[in-house]
Amino acid sequence: MQTLGQSRATRRSPVTDVAIAVAIGLVAALAKRYLDFSLGIPGHAGVGWIAVLVSSRLITGRIGMGMVTGLSMAAFGVPLGLGHSLGYNALLYGMSGALLDTGVLIRLPLHKAWGATLAGAIIHLAKFGFVFANALLSGVVKNVEVYGFIMSMRNHVFFGALGGLLG
Repeated sequence: MQTLGQSRATRRSPVTDVAIAVAIGLVAALAKRYLDFSLGIPGHAGVGWIAVLVSSRLITGRIGMGMVTGLSMAAFGVPLGLGHSLGYNALLYGMSGALLDTGVLIRLPLHKAWGATLAGAIIHLAKFGFVFANALLSGVVKNVEVYGFIMSMRNHVFFGALGGLLG
């Protein structure tokens, strides 16, 4: 477990951690919106928002705050113009944040470079899977399909790992 983060979390009230997570969700939505340079390279914007998401989990140190950050990112993403509905954003970013709070990722030492890098890669790979499955089911052509499945997946792993490391 992340004892470093947990000890900080116990000194603050849960309400304070939720407020911090919501504020960080706004920063993550801003990073996703304004660090997307429309390069046509799937996954490149993940560097910014994944760095912020991982930082949120480190700052709050409380289980559940990853999902709160992801869901607030989804809510702020609609007025900021991330280009999706609230439901789509909630599934996409809420799921990404929830991954930080579950399973193997909760045991990763995010305060160490290798742990944060691995967490970022896994989160972005899961987000890639969601977007790719949605594109296949809906019949809407996405950059992921145009760019190529393997190349897109590789980019998501790379940019996710970089975002985790920066976080």
